[in-house]
Amino acid sequence: MNYKMVLKSLGSVLCIEAACMLPSLLVSVIYGQNDRVAFISSILLTLSAGLLLRLIRPASAEIYARDGFAIVALGWVLISAFGSLPFMFSGSISSPVDALFETVSGFTTTGSSILTDVESQPRGILFWRSFTHWIGGMGVLVFTLAVLPKIKASTLHIMKAESPGPNPGKLVPKIGGTAKILYGIYLVMTSALIVLLLLAGMPLFDSFIHAFGTAGTGGFSNKMLSVGAYNSVYIEVIITVFMFLFGVNFSLYYQVLKVNIKSLFKDAEFRFYLATVLVATVLVTIDLTR
Repeated sequence: MNYKMVLKSLGSVLCIEAACMLPSLLVSVIYGQNDRVAFISSILLTLSAGLLLRLIRPASAEIYARDGFAIVALGWVLISAFGSLPFMFSGSISSPVDALFETVSGFTTTGSSILTDVESQPRGILFWRSFTHWIGGMGVLVFTLAVLPKIKASTLHIMKAESPGPNPGKLVPKIGGTAKILYGIYLVMTSALIVLLLLAGMPLFDSFIHAFGTAGTGGFSNKMLSVGAYNSVYIEVIITVFMFLFGVNFSLYYQVLKVNIKSLFKDAEFRFYLATVLVATVLVTIDLTR
């Protein structure tokens, strides 16, 4: 195994994570809250660690399959550890274990939380908390673009393991190209969701928070009652529809964009997914109306 190249690649991952914290810092500055110091400290620490690892000079730049798996596995550990820093530095979550739990829950799009009073948290922290959902939804594609194209084999299998919804297919010859296409679809769908939530009457900040939670299919909210706090059927329908859409195989959207709509309904995976959701919805509805 090329240990030095693995460490150097992990440095790139940490630098990317430091950059991902910048929008949360911007939110904190805009709303003038005291968590901006926590984000500045977290960004500097994460960036410093990343740049330090980037200074490593491996004898060979080759990365093989097992190196790639090590980068992905260790990368998730590192981004979770450094991603928990804003929670601890801001005092939102004082326990390192609890802060790590909240961060892992975000990046893995699990949606479990230890926070008992979400609405009292600073807005920058709430933005970062939900942004981890959005990053986690397509997070491994960062590895694919930055590192994994160099791997001789198993690259597509690694991308399949972490992308949202059912497994994506290889859309174009190069994995990097596939990643860019999927990321483009992901970004456009998220943007459309934010706009629709705004039109439904949800505040701008809240729209971003709930869009991130919906895109990652995790469900983090800045309200204790989640979307129920808005008492709006329109908002609930919009989020329900997009939650379903974000669970669809993203490669099918690519086929639809190429005016191959029939491929959507010919796909056995999609038909099973659609049938499962419909049957579950009917059964839950019957149970709630009894």
